[in-house]
Amino acid sequence: MKKLFQTEPLIELFNCNEMRIIGQYKFLEASDQHCAFKYEQYHILIKAKKVHIDVLKVEELILHVEDLLSIEMKKQGDKP
Repeated sequence: MKKLFQTEPLIELFNCNEMRIIGQYKFLEASDQHCAFKYEQYHILIKAKKVHIDVLKVEELILHVEDLLSIEMKKQGDKP
């Protein structure tokens, strides 16, 4: 049987200029040159010459970037 919807967390990066996040995330901040959010147990910071948010839904985030500078993923520890 074929899945109709993505059921597991997913991060896809296409040609270093598009990022797609599926799953539960928490949007933190954005500007023309960066975007920060928490995804699963990770804090993710994307820096580029230009960052554009195409889709911002409950469980989906799609970003386009021009001249990607860095992607930083830091695992956050479990907090009691």
